[in-house]
Amino acid sequence: MARMESNGADGAAAEWFVRLQDCEDEQLWLDHLAWLEADPAHSAAYARVEALWVAADGLADLPADRGGTLAVQEGAEVVSFVDRHAARERRRSWWLPMSAVAAAAAVVALVAGPQIGGLFAPAGQTYRNGGDHAQVVALSDGSRLTLNRDSEVTVTLVRDGRTAELTTGEVIFDVHREPDRPFTVRAGGRDVRVLGTEFDVLNQEGAFAVVVRRGLVSVSDGNGNGPDARLPAGTALTRAPGQSADTITRVDPGAAMAWEKGQLVFADQPIQSIARDLSRYLRTPVAVDPAVRHLRVSGVLSITDPATLRRQVEAVLPVRVRTTDTGMILVPAD
Repeated sequence: MARMESNGADGAAAEWFVRLQDCEDEQLWLDHLAWLEADPAHSAAYARVEALWVAADGLADLPADRGGTLAVQEGAEVVSFVDRHAARERRRSWWLPMSAVAAAAAVVALVAGPQIGGLFAPAGQTYRNGGDHAQVVALSDGSRLTLNRDSEVTVTLVRDGRTAELTTGEVIFDVHREPDRPFTVRAGGRDVRVLGTEFDVLNQEGAFAVVVRRGLVSVSDGNGNGPDARLPAGTALTRAPGQSADTITRVDPGAAMAWEKGQLVFADQPIQSIARDLSRYLRTPVAVDPAVRHLRVSGVLSITDPATLRRQVEAVLPVRVRTTDTGMILVPAD
């Protein structure tokens, strides 16, 4: 079992853990993120507290005469998990539900059967965007989806819940509140649960990302072992292909979602990340020559036209886009 060390950071981490269990206050989550970033010891201490929670959650039920209380003590520090099962249920049902509104028409081609009674679909409705521009779907519950190109999402609306399965691509979800129907986005083996908010989800070629523009979301760890990550507005959770851990950072949501307005905005991004985006917008695999893999990129590119995008890349970066038998590759400029 993880060890709690006797220091101030562990005590503060335990306090943060308790305060955040049923918290929907965005400012408190931002304060927590600032505390984590202030000192590497803070992040390590919080990870120990979370590890203790996971370990405790996996133990067998305590006898009734023990009062359902488990205390883990190392030295002077004590972390108590009272009524562990009730707390677990609170953690699994923390998200707020959303409020009903009138139906609106979808503006992307719909691939599904007819709705029952014009309101609830008996099966998922699949929306695909194979065009060259972002496309918008207005759902019957008042939520709004913006699909990036080469994206596919299946939405299921039932009386006690709403789900969206992002098969591939990238979608901005603007979720409308409804009292009795939570909204969950499933992508890349993860569940993103929302609080009536606006956020972006990417699930493509092993890359996974969630960016929150408004509200608060919860992202499962994908393994069913650790606690969910909660993201307030202005934060992002990312996991690059091949990585085993998530990274949570502060971001500019407007820049991260600029693609809906026909732009890509980069701020000190590795060139491999840019190549993945170029693969989508140039509609062909884009690789990176080892000689330029050290480059990091900042700038704005227009994605309205593939030919223009290619010229911009060569004008802005010290690279040349070379066509190959299998796609394109970014090589050093001559």
